[in-house]
Amino acid sequence: MKKIIWLLIPILLLLLFYSFSDNEIDENYLSAVEKEIRNRHKFLAFNEASPFSQFDVVYQKPSYYPIDKKYKVNASVERIKERQIIFLNTSNGKSERFQKFAWLKFSLDGRLFRLLVLKPIEFGTDKTLFCGFADDTSGEGSYGGGRYLDITIGKSNKTSLDFNLAYNPYCAYVNQYTCPLPPSENILPIAIEAGERAYKIE
Repeated sequence: MKKIIWLLIPILLLLLFYSFSDNEIDENYLSAVEKEIRNRHKFLAFNEASPFSQFDVVYQKPSYYPIDKKYKVNASVERIKERQIIFLNTSNGKSERFQKFAWLKFSLDGRLFRLLVLKPIEFGTDKTLFCGFADDTSGEGSYGGGRYLDITIGKSNKTSLDFNLAYNPYCAYVNQYTCPLPPSENILPIAIEAGERAYKIE
């Protein structure tokens, strides 16, 4: 009996170690996301380039879904080699040109999805990428015109998507802005209950 207890002690210690490690990782992740959200609040509230400052609109702090680590997913990058141009509708009824850049393939809740990443042709720099998406919360809990994700694609064929950092385009706050709407390829048949909620002025 004593031998069994002595054998179990190292196993229990390892379980405790990994439990504490996981908690520490989760807390670090939570803090990192909260910091990004605070930085966005700070920019929107005080920066001269903020849509609120530019159009002298009273700032009200946006709200977010609770942070959920399941919405940070790994994605495989499938670059689009042929030059393909796509026209996206915008919030003012006009259209803007983009070049198809890559597909991001990922799994969420046991289902496979993909998002189309675009390169703007009429604005931005050569390194600017655009990834707008809509989902089953669009027009309900989140902005009806879809939300944006900042995407980094390097030389690797892997990247990460963090929907906890999904944010509203400026036209969600100020009507004077013109914002591209997500392409039809990026309308996801799932509720992404993460990131920024619909902006409501009370």
